[in-house]
Amino acid sequence: MALKRALARVAYSAERGIDKFRRGPARDDPIIVCYGGYTTVDHVVLRGRVLAKARALSGLVPQSKWQNFKDFLSLFATDELQGLRITAPNHGVHTQTDEEGFFTLKLPLTKQLEPFIDIHAEGAIEGHRVPVFDTRDAAFGVISDIDDTVLRTGAYSLIRNLWTSATGNVHQREVFPDAVALLCYLSTKGGACFYVSSSPWNLYGYLQVIFQRAQLPSGPFFLRDLGISQSQFITGTHGDHKTDAIETILGANPRLGFTLVGDTGQHDPHIYADIVARYPSRITQVILRRPSQKELSTEVCDALEQIRLAGVKVTVDFDYRAVLLDQRA
Repeated sequence: MALKRALARVAYSAERGIDKFRRGPARDDPIIVCYGGYTTVDHVVLRGRVLAKARALSGLVPQSKWQNFKDFLSLFATDELQGLRITAPNHGVHTQTDEEGFFTLKLPLTKQLEPFIDIHAEGAIEGHRVPVFDTRDAAFGVISDIDDTVLRTGAYSLIRNLWTSATGNVHQREVFPDAVALLCYLSTKGGACFYVSSSPWNLYGYLQVIFQRAQLPSGPFFLRDLGISQSQFITGTHGDHKTDAIETILGANPRLGFTLVGDTGQHDPHIYADIVARYPSRITQVILRRPSQKELSTEVCDALEQIRLAGVKVTVDFDYRAVLLDQRA
């Protein structure tokens, strides 16, 4: 463990040095990559990242796997801008970007909420209009995983996941039709959808195009910063990230009960069981996909039983068609 921390510190220092050399002093016309806004009890939360220049999405037309792979890598070759002032001019609120270029702005929530809020980055020629996802009229909430829940990735196999993600573009990635049907149905019944994934924020635009093409319900994304810290190579763990994101969503919407949608291939059963144990009155049902024919492990079965014993309905199937029929009944 001590060796890992020491190596992480070396990598962290190297990354900071490379960033300083690569970025230089110029900050002319920075680019805001907007992650959208969402409402809490008393605030509007706006999130994003500021880069020195834009990065193209993976191919917008079918192309070779090699070209897809090069485009995929380019999404991670970012020029982040640290310490840049971000303002919401019409609201008198400002903040600064962190060392990875990320920022969060919190604006007081008003009764007449604007669907878009203008923000501006220091040195930018133009501002940016941020769409706001308003949950105040929602009947309930839906928190959905992405990998092997909505989008086929093979996340239960690291090699398969990396190959699928790196060599497929937005027109070639497979979205599960039954997941689209389920989430759209829940949305029409008043469900506010939130999407939680351990995918990095670098893939936000890539995922947005896929979701829009599939006509999935809109909603805030909670992805992961894979930056190097002084104590570890990738900041936070898969489980920690998802748990923190779900708790953030629950805290932002204290009046809503939630449906949790995921799969049994990674850690969703364990994470959801932990959430149910800590927030038993907030979770109304758990819906899980089995992404492979493999027998469920003892650990997964124990997590499912823990959820059931808490009085929360659990449905596990190879697709969501049976769940959808049950929801409509």
